Amino acid sequence: MKSVPILVALLLVPLERLLQTDLLGRQRPPGPFEVGPLVSLPLDGSVVKVDPRQTRKWGGPERKRKMRASLLTLLLSGYAGTAAAQRVPAARDWGAMADEVRQRPELAERLKAVIASARKVTATPIVKRVYHYADIGKDRTWLDGRAKFMDGQPRQEWFGLAMSDFGTSGTILSELPLLAFAYRCTGEDVFRARIISQLEETATWSPLQRPGWQLCTPAPDPVPADYWDGSWLATGQSVRGIADTLELMPAGNVPPELMDKLRALLCAEIKTVAEDWKLKRGWFRGGKGVPQTNQWVLPTEGLIRACLVLGKDRYAAEYELGVTNLVRALDVQGKQGEFNEGVGYAMFTVSSMLAAAHAMSAQGDARALEHPFLRCFPTWAVHHLQPGRFRVNCFDAGGARTPRNDGGTRQLLESLAVFAQSPTAGWALSNLYDGPTNDLAGLLAGMATVPADAPPCFAFYDGPARRANWRSSWADDADGAWVRGGHPLDGHDHFDRAHVNYIVRGKPLLIEAGTPGYDNPAIHTLYSTVVGHNVLEVEGLKPKKAPAPMSVTRLDASGGDLTVDGTACYPGLKQWRRRVNWDQSQLVVEDQVAAPDDKPAVMLFRWHLGTDQPAKISGEGCNWQVVWPDGTLALTSSVPLTVTQQNLPDNTVSLGRKDNGWDFMHTCVVVRTAQSVPRADLTTTVRGAR
Repeated sequence: MKSVPILVALLLVPLERLLQTDLLGRQRPPGPFEVGPLVSLPLDGSVVKVDPRQTRKWGGPERKRKMRASLLTLLLSGYAGTAAAQRVPAARDWGAMADEVRQRPELAERLKAVIASARKVTATPIVKRVYHYADIGKDRTWLDGRAKFMDGQPRQEWFGLAMSDFGTSGTILSELPLLAFAYRCTGEDVFRARIISQLEETATWSPLQRPGWQLCTPAPDPVPADYWDGSWLATGQSVRGIADTLELMPAGNVPPELMDKLRALLCAEIKTVAEDWKLKRGWFRGGKGVPQTNQWVLPTEGLIRACLVLGKDRYAAEYELGVTNLVRALDVQGKQGEFNEGVGYAMFTVSSMLAAAHAMSAQGDARALEHPFLRCFPTWAVHHLQPGRFRVNCFDAGGARTPRNDGGTRQLLESLAVFAQSPTAGWALSNLYDGPTNDLAGLLAGMATVPADAPPCFAFYDGPARRANWRSSWADDADGAWVRGGHPLDGHDHFDRAHVNYIVRGKPLLIEAGTPGYDNPAIHTLYSTVVGHNVLEVEGLKPKKAPAPMSVTRLDASGGDLTVDGTACYPGLKQWRRRVNWDQSQLVVEDQVAAPDDKPAVMLFRWHLGTDQPAKISGEGCNWQVVWPDGTLALTSSVPLTVTQQNLPDNTVSLGRKDNGWDFMHTCVVVRTAQSVPRADLTTTVRGAR
């Protein structure tokens, strides 16, 4: 069977930092579904039209609604049951996998490249923990730029050191297993000496994650000396780095005294993480918990992995707590493989899920590795690639460009291909990217021979991260479109309900601003807000990140026709319905907006263009035309408009040079009703230049 197409937290970790390491913590190279009454959605991703005459027999609107709901339930339950029945081969630990790679002569040259990468690491000093804010940046430590805005405040040192721990955990995760693999392959003492030196230092890092990570916003309040917000991201990454290294090291090559220190460290981490959940320390552990967030998953991984190293039978209660937490995090994600926090954080969090699941399976526990989410996630992830090598970049997803040699994406795909046994990931790795990378998982992926067909070029995801995406083919110069909805579980999301992106022959016509670094001063004003998206703004009403249902009338190889209801995004607004239909000649957006009964309002729409060149604007009253080198945009309205343009920042097309040291700029067309109106109907037609 083909694969079926794939929080509310403060923005705590700069995404660009998360994306510097892959699924297994390896350092990445630099690189930038209410079904409409006329359709059903088969599992192969196509849409079957229903004879409109048949729909008249369905009865009134309520009966139609119930039938649609029944259809959805039938489809998704059938899908979930099939996915849940799938099995993957028993996992092996890192040592066994490394030994297989060593015995494959066809991998000899690539193996040399991996060892060469490890040799470069031996030429660098080990990473050391620092204990004062002034020292962050020394000894290969990392300073989170947000700490710079806390000068003179007590929390600066707390936050800075906590985030420094996150940075150092990423470093040891990217380096130690690589060095251990090289040592296993060569026996050269230069690798062992570097490993032992780093492990001796790491054994002193207790706790692996120091407190203060929650203190990410400036405030003058003193921090209590016993402040503790609990285990966090560095917990999971550090434990993974240690555990992978120990699996890869040949038996007897870690001194007994050092092993005792590492066991004591991991024992303390098990106790701490278990207490954190019992006492509900940290925002995401409060109440019933927030298992959909990355911050729930990473310390959970650390707990599971530490128990596996020391003996899951010895720590049976703690191990089951970890597994229960992990399964909760898997269960809460979308039934079609959608990840609640978008693809950027998925690359970080699913990495953690899969690493824990693989380690569990290697010791005979496949509960996580066989979870339906991990079976379906690869297709959802692959569907983020748009023509022109752009990525669907709603949510905090960093830069939107994804070249064929993108190391991070290739490493994610090869890990999914190896550990989740995903044919879709393997297909994408070979057909959409430059194949596996030269590391251990890449070498293993290179041996995989699981056949796969290309996934559909279009999909409607009605769960978390709700959206429809389409492309005319998998060629880089194809046409593409995606439209955003909204779901109650969306996290790390933007004010972007009903946003529309459009690409013609690989060139972006309509874009969104994207996500810059979290320390960018404009992130909460010009990027993640309505200002950074092709959406409605109603003057006088405050927008909210509300659910935005989507109804799909048609979605097939020729294009799509769907409607998004964004009314709830502006409390008090009477209506905002956006219909989007497109084919390979044009994209048409029809907006219907009704202000509150007692308060006419000025209504504003922005259309972010994928160019930094000025547009030519002409027209008057209710009819306007916008022309730029790559396309045209025609406006027809029920009320008089004013149309202007301005330069706004983006991390999507990133053209020219940074205007102010922070931002690349692009052209944005601003469409505003000439005066306050009770309602407005606007039709926007976008075409590529011919």
